[in-house]
Amino acid sequence: MFVKESDIIEAGRRYGEPERLHFGTIAMKDFEFELMIGSMKNGRRHDVTMFAEKDGGWVCIQKPSYSGTGIYRAPSGGLNPGETLEEGLRREMREETGLEVAIERFLLIIEVEFAGPAGAVQPWTSYVFSGRADGGELEIRDTREISDLRIVPRDEMLGPIADKMDASGWGGFIYRARLTREAFAAIYRAPAAREI
Repeated sequence: MFVKESDIIEAGRRYGEPERLHFGTIAMKDFEFELMIGSMKNGRRHDVTMFAEKDGGWVCIQKPSYSGTGIYRAPSGGLNPGETLEEGLRREMREETGLEVAIERFLLIIEVEFAGPAGAVQPWTSYVFSGRADGGELEIRDTREISDLRIVPRDEMLGPIADKMDASGWGGFIYRARLTREAFAAIYRAPAAREI
């Protein structure tokens, strides 16, 4: 409904063919499953995620639900009906971080099923991109959604932060830690040639 196959093909043509991964089923705690279901306006089951380089590190957000935990992650959000992947990604970055971005690569399409209470299962897809900050000011614009912003070195994202995510027991964090590892593996692989 939100993400059209033609848009995925166009984004792949412009930014490189993404690797497709399937993470299987990840169990969520009841409260986080309900938070996810509440975010699924008009039945959306996806997010666009941006790994944006800035000042030698990576732009990361922290949300109020885990404020003070030391956990930060790449910004992400859902498309609005009718938006392309690129339009939604740029809008989410402005809303969450105040930054404009230069999109450089379409890294990954990751599919997962999140398991919730009473055997409920919800399919989810993340469309993962990388690039760099290219204007704007790093600032929290939506204080309801974002509690903190930081530029985080890659080693911290892959080390202490990913370790905290894994140790949290939250399915969403376990997913984001794995997504982060796969994204950095893709970022540091040579990109495939693409048609311009």
